[in-house]
Amino acid sequence: MSRRDLARILEALWRASGGVAERGVAVAEIDQAIGRGHGDMRTPLNLQSLSEEGLAVLLAESTWALTPDGVARLKEDHELSDR
Repeated sequence: MSRRDLARILEALWRASGGVAERGVAVAEIDQAIGRGHGDMRTPLNLQSLSEEGLAVLLAESTWALTPDGVARLKEDHELSDR
């Protein structure tokens, strides 16, 4: 997976969850947030990659959440981009 795709998915998960760790978001909602519509197979693959990095976690079938590490990373990214 490209780093750009992973960053887009992570940011979409951030927006959809309100930046709250362990708040579940449906894959379809993540797809909509990045403008792919429903059923794009890249989103679950990207989420799995983020899970392997410890940034996202599968809560239930088709429901993902940011981990505390994922929230911390995005907060840091946002702070750096605001400078």
